[in-house]
Amino acid sequence: MVRTVGFDGDGPTWMFHQPEGELPAGQNRLMLDLGGEADWSEQADRVEALGAQRVSDNEQGGIRWVVFRDPEGNTFRIFAPRPE
Repeated sequence: MVRTVGFDGDGPTWMFHQPEGELPAGQNRLMLDLGGEADWSEQADRVEALGAQRVSDNEQGGIRWVVFRDPEGNTFRIFAPRPE
């Protein structure tokens, strides 16, 4: 089940995916997807300089994002603004 909470205007959009059955134990029980502004690439570089490990740079269907792993091994993503 996917739940999406959005805000009008320039606010964030939160998406929650709740799998059926029991939740997995350990790291990454919650994955953050962060939507960047026009400076998303610079923000991704900043996150890396602060200690996150850059796992991959991705593009699919015109949508670009970077996958990171924090120092504790949790995965998160920073997305470029969606093409119009």
